[in-house]
Amino acid sequence: MNRYIKFSIVAIGVLSVSACAVHVGASSNSPGLNYNSVFGGIDIDANSTVGNLSSVNGGVDLASGVKAKVIDTVNGGIEMGNNVSVSRAKTVNGGIEAGHHLTVASNLETVNGGIVVGKNSKVGGSIVTVNGGIELVGVNVAKALKTVNGDVQLIGNTVILGDIVFEKSGGSFFGWGNETPILEIDETSIVQGTIHLYKPVVLKISEQAQIGEIKRYYSRK
Repeated sequence: MNRYIKFSIVAIGVLSVSACAVHVGASSNSPGLNYNSVFGGIDIDANSTVGNLSSVNGGVDLASGVKAKVIDTVNGGIEMGNNVSVSRAKTVNGGIEAGHHLTVASNLETVNGGIVVGKNSKVGGSIVTVNGGIELVGVNVAKALKTVNGDVQLIGNTVILGDIVFEKSGGSFFGWGNETPILEIDETSIVQGTIHLYKPVVLKISEQAQIGEIKRYYSRK
């Protein structure tokens, strides 16, 4: 009987934990345990291993050395320290900021917020935002970089293996879309794909930068 009760607790534990706010202590090792929060953020201390993290009204904060699977939030930013590893990170209203040596198996995505990633990081998919800037310092992106409103800065030996796409604005949203975005690429960075411009963009591309073709899909008067 005691063994049956113990097994039941463990089986429930690997599914999910739901709370108003979630805090996981340092060096916790629960790769099959998902954490969900509706009214509050999720805070994971250093060197912990967890499953999926989902928040509705609150940000997600991963300290250095954390390993997690899918991170998904609606109203809140995502902050990641150094040497963090995640499967994917997505938010709607909030930015994404990471330190150095970030590893992402798939995409980094946000709608209303910027994305900043530090040196020696690797993104296995694409980086996507709608209303917000993108700043990459020494980052390797396996697929595309896509944005609508916001500046893009690629510096410090950043490499984009796919395309860069500036989508056409669908109209102003709380001031977004009123200014011409800037694409900056320094002399050490590489874009192997094509740069697709569906709207006017100010190009500040070093002559030493290695880039692909630039295609414009708007009328140039």
